[in-house]
Amino acid sequence: MPAASTRSRRTPAARTTVALLAGLLVLGSAGCSGGAGDSAAESGAPAAQGGGGSGLHGIAATETGAAAGAVSDTASDTDATSDTPGAAVGVVTRAVVSRASVGVEVDDVARASAAAGRIATAAGGMVTASRTGTENGNGRAELTLRVPGDRFTAVLDELAALGTRTAQTTSATDVTAEVADVDSRVASARAVLETFRARLPEATSVADVLALEGELARRQADLEALLARQRALADQVALATVEVTLTGRSAVVPAGVPGFTDGLDAGWGALTATVRTTALVAGAVLPFAAVGAALAAPVLLLRRRRVRAGTAAAGPAGG
Repeated sequence: MPAASTRSRRTPAARTTVALLAGLLVLGSAGCSGGAGDSAAESGAPAAQGGGGSGLHGIAATETGAAAGAVSDTASDTDATSDTPGAAVGVVTRAVVSRASVGVEVDDVARASAAAGRIATAAGGMVTASRTGTENGNGRAELTLRVPGDRFTAVLDELAALGTRTAQTTSATDVTAEVADVDSRVASARAVLETFRARLPEATSVADVLALEGELARRQADLEALLARQRALADQVALATVEVTLTGRSAVVPAGVPGFTDGLDAGWGALTATVRTTALVAGAVLPFAAVGAALAAPVLLLRRRRVRAGTAAAGPAGG
């Protein structure tokens, strides 16, 4: 009789251990799959408390129903937040990531850069990066602006009004499907976590508790990653990115009727040009003049001596 009693007490524990191992195997095999495979894996660990295959299927059905309900609620919320006036239920709001690059030639780069920052702030956005420098002797500034999507076009027009628009490119990426997918995954992950937490008090052994806590930690990490991606998508959709390049332009003197100063400048320019030309000619002739003088000096000296000698000889003869 004691042996039978001992056997009856060990039977539930043995069944629990076998069910736990089977659940962990299911979790391991489902880790490489997504969607419906994750729901099946999530039901494996808590099945240890059910004590059999029927408990495993019951938990899986519960988790699947909770995840489906959460996804349905998310879809309803998405439809209800449509920004189109009078939009019918079921119309999905498009999620679009907008980007633009614009180049503007301005008279004063520093002033235009400050004005671009004020334009972004007034539109409800911000300046996230800026860089200044010079290019070909002219000032240059590069700014990265984040502005609300509904002010995207207006901001581009205001930036172009700072000077002369030299270039502009725009792009729009539809991420509606990605946003909906991430939202549904977040809802499903939250529902599954709640199911695991509800099953945790039912654990009857240390092994069961450790298995459930390990699965909860993994699922929580997955949820945090999904939430981070959800926030990044929401930020990209809410705020468009505008890359602005401001370049200075050289001052152009307008043509007009010549005046006194124009004549004075022209005369001074002619005088300096003449002096430069004269100096150039003198510098070119000087070496030849020096050589000619050196050659002519002995001849002139000899001729002068002959003239003096002839004059001296004619004097006594006449006396």
